[in-house]
Amino acid sequence: MSMRTNWRLTSLVAQEPSPVRDREALSEPSSRAPQAEVPASLVLGTWRASASTPSDAALWEQALPASVWRTVLGDAVVTLEFEGGPATLWAARSGRRWPLAVDLAGRHQLRLSARGPQWLWVEGPIRSVTWSVEREIELPPVSVVMPTRGREQDAVIQAERFARMDCVHEVIVVDQGRTLEQLPAFARLLAERPEIRLITQPNLGGSGGYARGMLEAAASPGHAVLFSDDDAVLSAESLRRMVTFQALCSTPTILGTPLFSSEQPDRLIALSEAVRGGDFQWHATDGVRRPVELAGTTPEQWSFLRASGEANYTGWWATLFPPGTAAELGLPAPYFLKWDDAEYGLRATEHGYRHVVLPGTSVHHPPWTMYRTQMTWTARVLHRNRLATAAAHGSGRGVISSSLLHQGKHILSGLYLTTALWDHGIDSFLSGPESWLGRDLARARADGGAVIADWTAQEGAGWTAQEGVDWAATSGGEPAAEALGITRHRPLPLLPALTRATLRLLRPDRSPRLVMGVREDRLSWRTVLGADAIVVTDATGRALMTHPVRGSTGRRLLRRTAARHLRMALRWGSLRRSYHRALPLTTTTHAWSQLFDRIDPTTSPRERSRTCNLERTP
Repeated sequence: MSMRTNWRLTSLVAQEPSPVRDREALSEPSSRAPQAEVPASLVLGTWRASASTPSDAALWEQALPASVWRTVLGDAVVTLEFEGGPATLWAARSGRRWPLAVDLAGRHQLRLSARGPQWLWVEGPIRSVTWSVEREIELPPVSVVMPTRGREQDAVIQAERFARMDCVHEVIVVDQGRTLEQLPAFARLLAERPEIRLITQPNLGGSGGYARGMLEAAASPGHAVLFSDDDAVLSAESLRRMVTFQALCSTPTILGTPLFSSEQPDRLIALSEAVRGGDFQWHATDGVRRPVELAGTTPEQWSFLRASGEANYTGWWATLFPPGTAAELGLPAPYFLKWDDAEYGLRATEHGYRHVVLPGTSVHHPPWTMYRTQMTWTARVLHRNRLATAAAHGSGRGVISSSLLHQGKHILSGLYLTTALWDHGIDSFLSGPESWLGRDLARARADGGAVIADWTAQEGAGWTAQEGVDWAATSGGEPAAEALGITRHRPLPLLPALTRATLRLLRPDRSPRLVMGVREDRLSWRTVLGADAIVVTDATGRALMTHPVRGSTGRRLLRRTAARHLRMALRWGSLRRSYHRALPLTTTTHAWSQLFDRIDPTTSPRERSRTCNLERTP
């Protein structure tokens, strides 16, 4: 059996513990009979200092989240081994820290307990830290599924990164831009790394790419399956920890990964999340309500990690599914993108799966902005898929109230394009699953683009700023924001902003006076509320989109969206039944295979002409 089909994170305990001063931790006996076999040591986590990273600057990777590991280990004895020193072993619980042992050198043991530390870490001149327990367990190999489109360099780097990881058996690259097959760098990578398989197909969105990869990975039912974006950086150590934790779980558990910004590596963006049953919107199940800077902090300050509820899904920037998941749960919903991860998580929860996002692991990903998600074509499918998921999973009418409330915010703040995209998503949802679910993947992006083109042509015409700039045009980077007559960059106070926005809905249209400039990463209904015109800029100050906020447009959109929400409310019972029946029929392997055949028979899962197959060692 090859290393990649059967691997274990094991090392043998090589030395006996040394006496230490220990507070609130139980040191284990060091004597053993000479004839006794030394148990294998299962590594929970390993950290090594680098020349560019001082030992006190990477506590997220170095520290052990003891209370989380205890959920799968029980009151196990944990062994700490480190290079360097002397060092101090610290513990933290409920915002308080205390030293467990000082002047440590080399090795220490302690037992986990219900009232023991939530975090353990080492401070001092250390070069490496390893946490382990005496446990022998077989860890499944991993099949990585990585859809990609138009990001050739990212795809090459990402595929090679995964192929070099000991725990990865195969990397299934689903190229939906059809550019990698002819790329010399990727051809060389395929020749050098037999773990990598290339599959090409039309652009079917994230759900189509992940479904295809999961379908291909089903040929190895004993493998865990990792979903990863092509631009999400997950370390080999994080993946090893995830596989280890998952293998120790007594119930099927889907492992997610804490999301960090690739632009600001110490910024934690999201951790554990769930979809609320009332308004059917995702929310944090811990204290990470907004990005958190971890630089210069220590674990006793990480109270935001305390769980306030159970996660019921994980984001697919890096999610690990246990072996057999696809056989039991099926494949992703054919949504193109957005809400496919949440829907799959809800489906898994209904089948008894747990969801855990493991502290100490991390994935670094470029951050999203509201402009990219709510003022581009993706907003249409995002809202449609949210409504479809709510209906299919039996949500009440709270999702309709939430939708109407948010549409009201969009209209008041002048985010009219978002309103239009959401309204088209509602129309698609109201048309029923038979009109789009599993049928529009090949055109979903173009349909959203058509909405934007229509809105720009109909709603943007005929307005100029004081300097005569055409407000109808979206600039795409020109002209510079300074030429657009921006009069303010900071949000107005809430009460004056709300007053201005409300009066605008009641008064005739007039030329813009308050022109609000806002960066795309700060765009929200609140930051532009009360503006007469909006200029969305990138980080360099170039305009991405410009448009006026007209009361006549707001009144028309308000009437339209109110009527749509009323129709949804009246038909909610029948819509729930329709989507509840339809969704499971579109997530089977048979349904997806038929879909692949219908869209492009030359790249269907039964065709291997474009697939680089692995020679597997039995």
